[in-house]
Amino acid sequence: MSIVFHNDPFTPFDRQPVITHDSPSISSGFRRSTPIPDSYLPTAVDAARLRVGARPLDLEQWVSTPDDDWAPTHAMKTSLLHERREEVVAFQDNAHDACVEAANGILQSIGEAPSINSGIDALVDAALHVADDLCILMPDGNGIPRLAAAVLCSPNRWRLAGKLGGTMMDIHQPVARYGDDLQSPVDAVMMRLSPQRPLARLNWGISNHPALFQPDTPPVTPNMDIGDMWFRVDWHTLRRLPMSGGALFTIRTYVEKMSDFMLRDYAVVHDIADLINKIPENVAQYKSIAPYRDRVFEYLSGR
Repeated sequence: MSIVFHNDPFTPFDRQPVITHDSPSISSGFRRSTPIPDSYLPTAVDAARLRVGARPLDLEQWVSTPDDDWAPTHAMKTSLLHERREEVVAFQDNAHDACVEAANGILQSIGEAPSINSGIDALVDAALHVADDLCILMPDGNGIPRLAAAVLCSPNRWRLAGKLGGTMMDIHQPVARYGDDLQSPVDAVMMRLSPQRPLARLNWGISNHPALFQPDTPPVTPNMDIGDMWFRVDWHTLRRLPMSGGALFTIRTYVEKMSDFMLRDYAVVHDIADLINKIPENVAQYKSIAPYRDRVFEYLSGR
């Protein structure tokens, strides 16, 4: 595993950013990404345990709202699909129709024509029109949803090839306390999911690397300045596909440098500091916070 530490969210974690006259050097700054929307930040109720936290989603909102990150995210996706397709695209034959159904639903929702391609290539078409990653879940012979196809360009320390065909439990390993806190609620969410009731939720953590494409865990950097670390949020949506019987699971990733996060409203920063201080140790380990918890708390509380 090769890790290259840099400050560009849109460069893979194992590549050195390409410096041009339009982008700052690594020593002089970093490419600033879109701030995490306030509505996507974790709240105090996330401190006690992991939770699904699913909320209703507007019927037309298949994907995240366009912002300044769409262009660099599109460029990143295009590069990954051209150079590393086997790492970011995977599918099983039973997902063929669901890929087309999901792709055309997304394209229609953003005012684009249906894809001229079929199967996974249609899903790739749709993924290149949005900033979100697109994953297809299909029921097995027992009705259990399994990951059957995906275009995943912003993995948060997991590899797509190892999750294909997995159940929700498999996909979420090694999430701390998944069996205790999440398995039953997730199963309940999947049972009641319908085309007319899409849902959204979020996952969050602290990272010592900004790369959106981060399939492996970088080594711990105990002496790293906390201001140079990153707050990372994955915004998920989930919607049943009525014709194929599958479900579309989307992931939109936001990262914000901690020094920028400190410029937010005092109450927001204070609440996140309190949350980080209170989460259980195994959850802190899963979220990559544990090695830095005390220093992060001091940094956010010392404003």
